[in-house]
Amino acid sequence: MTFVPQELAPSAAGQLFRGRCQQLGLPAWRIDVDARMVVPPTVAGLAGRWLAAPDMTDRIRRAVRAVTAGGGERETIEIFPHARLIVIAEVERRQVAGFTAVLALSPAALAAPAFAQLSLSAGIDPSLALVAMEPLARTPEHAVGPLARSLRLMAGDLARLAESDETIAGFTRQLTDGFETIDLLYTLGRSMNDLGKPGQFLDLVVGRLHESMPFGWLAAAFVADARAADLVGTPLFLRGAGVAEEELLRSAREVAARLAAAPRSEIFTDLRLGGPETRQVLAQPIFRAGRLLGLLLCGEKRGEDTQVSSYDIHLLEAAAGYVGAFLDNAILYADQQAMFLGMVRSMTAAIDAKDRYTRGHSERVAHMARMLSLRAGLGEAFAERVHIAGLVHDVGKIGVPEAVLGKRGKLTDEEFAQIKLHPEIGHRILRDIPLLDDILPGVLHHHERWDGRGYPHMIGGESIPLSARVLAVADTFDAMSSTRSYRSAMPREKVLEEIRRCAGGQFDPALAEQFVVLDFSDYDEMVARHGAAEAAMLLDEGLRAAA
Repeated sequence: MTFVPQELAPSAAGQLFRGRCQQLGLPAWRIDVDARMVVPPTVAGLAGRWLAAPDMTDRIRRAVRAVTAGGGERETIEIFPHARLIVIAEVERRQVAGFTAVLALSPAALAAPAFAQLSLSAGIDPSLALVAMEPLARTPEHAVGPLARSLRLMAGDLARLAESDETIAGFTRQLTDGFETIDLLYTLGRSMNDLGKPGQFLDLVVGRLHESMPFGWLAAAFVADARAADLVGTPLFLRGAGVAEEELLRSAREVAARLAAAPRSEIFTDLRLGGPETRQVLAQPIFRAGRLLGLLLCGEKRGEDTQVSSYDIHLLEAAAGYVGAFLDNAILYADQQAMFLGMVRSMTAAIDAKDRYTRGHSERVAHMARMLSLRAGLGEAFAERVHIAGLVHDVGKIGVPEAVLGKRGKLTDEEFAQIKLHPEIGHRILRDIPLLDDILPGVLHHHERWDGRGYPHMIGGESIPLSARVLAVADTFDAMSSTRSYRSAMPREKVLEEIRRCAGGQFDPALAEQFVVLDFSDYDEMVARHGAAEAAMLLDEGLRAAA
């Protein structure tokens, strides 16, 4: 009979097999491939002592060596009269990893002189050992052969079940990995719309990757491109522990220098991040238009397989593709926004040039409108848009004669009627600019009153667009706080007292209540800066006139 080592596979199946043998009343030992290490069966009392005795262990070892010597095997081997051992190999990845030895004792074995000798060697009175071992001596000699064949069949079935379980577990892991990959990439794709918050997107990317991948730490480092670092707000996004930020940034610069010309992932083993021993660090470059923007880095892989896998590489590569595309769009969006804001500031400068008494007014109104929006809980997005509305709210004054804008003293009814046209003029100037669609109501209605006595349409209450109500408070505050051609600036306390008094008449009462408790320190700095710029300009004009 040839020796077939595949009869019992992985150790989990071997452990299960020995447990089944014990349930059948068959003691089973686990022996290593060199027959050196022997784990006795788990049996309590005197029977356990007898089975674990050194002489018994030596007989088990010799029997296993005899079975495996020369590559052949016997169905059973006698270790003493009427006591036979059934040896079955355990195999892992086609290599013999150990053996299970099953003892089949017939009732006659208990009367053999060898049984008494083994009992004495274990320090047990033979008569007591006989009583203890009697429940385990139930295999008739004629049944040992069929029992051996049955056990081998059972071992083979358990091995195949273990292999199937391992295959199913592997398939389940692959399905789970696939689902997590799809879910991750779907989440990233869905989150790419908010181009105005690239830092928030990068934080999401790093967080989701760290949740999905079995690495101790994962990071996005922007050390190769200053524009990208400025855009996302920080050079490093890090999740996990075991690595210091300064150490990681230093290594990221080193990796960036190596990968600057190679848009591919690479595994580094010489970075020594987190400790003196060498670890694998997977680096994936993030490129835009052939230029390296940053890196995705991960290290200290955990789990059964601590080596970087092709799955890890492909997932990080896909994520880097999303990040690169997002940053490409975010940079274009930032450029567009910069150009747009430049245009808006040019309009504001045109207004300032026309009326030197209101120089800086639009910038200050924009600032206070933004502050009020945030204080009132209207959200960051609304605050940003009302800030832009504040910058251009008076653009219609371009259509008002300079003589009227800069007139000292009281305006005539006709002159005031000209002033009152500026919201509609501004609306007409801006209405053909698509990026300003949502701020047009603020420009058109910032002189409406809560009581309906404002202009140009005399609407009141909540019929006035919210952005216009915010601008109305900020606009009036700055007008009263500034020196104009017809009067000097009013003291702060008097201005705030006037806003409180006009709540519910001129102003939305809820907004007026929130406005008077704002912090005005930034506003005061703006006033000082604008005043210094105005003084410098007047000095320059005087010097030119004298020359």
